[in-house]
Amino acid sequence: MVLTENPLHKVKILQAYFDAMLLKDLAEHYRLSNIEVLRYYLKRIMANLTKQTSIRAIHSDIKSRGLKVSKDNLYDWANYACDIFMFIRISNYSKSLQKTESSQPKYYCIDNGLRDAVLLPQSGDNGKKLENTVFLQLYRQRTPVDRIFYYQGKGECDFVVQRGIEIDRLIQVTWDMVDDETRRREINGIAEAAEATGCRNLYIITADTTEEIELDNGLTIHVRPAWRWLLNI
Repeated sequence: MVLTENPLHKVKILQAYFDAMLLKDLAEHYRLSNIEVLRYYLKRIMANLTKQTSIRAIHSDIKSRGLKVSKDNLYDWANYACDIFMFIRISNYSKSLQKTESSQPKYYCIDNGLRDAVLLPQSGDNGKKLENTVFLQLYRQRTPVDRIFYYQGKGECDFVVQRGIEIDRLIQVTWDMVDDETRRREINGIAEAAEATGCRNLYIITADTTEEIELDNGLTIHVRPAWRWLLNI
């Protein structure tokens, strides 16, 4: 890929890269012909970054637009997109394998710039892009025995990192915790996940905050700015 300092040129290059992945890696390799529906579908998954993604809901949306595609095709297309590393998919953590496998997945995009070029920057996207960045770092650093999940109960924790049979880390990601409701939600979510998994290694990754939060049960949540966490300092 040619490097350039021109932002518009960068966007055009990334858009061309997306089209190449769409047409060559997906359409040609898997012999897909419904290109416009495929393009819209991939954009929907990108737009839903960091959230649970319901293929059934997207299928209903596509049908409401007068477009024809089967749910089975959409499930296959999601698998194909993961096979070419456009997306990486994670499941909900559960001690029950059946519940894990049947949970609605979350999809993370292999590149924030690619997503921006395809969707164009959206309002409120900073938190999503930060979470995507943290996920990609976890994915790059994983060992052969690591698996990455999310936790969804009454609350939510963004990442559950399992190493072998033990839960190694719990990680929550938020742009900031200035708002009291956000702070309460992030703390309660990771505390609930800690109780459910027995993990004591708890982190909240933010844009620029450093803090230690002591919980009533004796656990400590380490709040770290993303740059410091990424550099492991």
